[in-house]
Amino acid sequence: MSYSAGMKAVTINISLNPELAEFARSDSEARAFDSMSEYMRDLIRRRRQEQIKQDVAFLEKAIAGAPLGDPSDAEMAAIVKTQHRLRAERKSRARRS
Repeated sequence: MSYSAGMKAVTINISLNPELAEFARSDSEARAFDSMSEYMRDLIRRRRQEQIKQDVAFLEKAIAGAPLGDPSDAEMAAIVKTQHRLRAERKSRARRS
């Protein structure tokens, strides 16, 4: 995937302990990435796709059990609140691991 003509790159620095740094170097070389930046972009893209896949699965499950017709405003608010709560819980679990 390449950058769009008008898209400016943003630099983000990360700190890794020696074990993680060595793993990242070794893994990026084994997978033939040209640079650590390409390796990190690939990891982030994969994580983004995983998030999309989880969201789609959640929506498909919700749709399967949903009644016919449009939800009321109150039902829609509850759906959005639940989605935000679930994302926050996933984010919290990810931080702990």
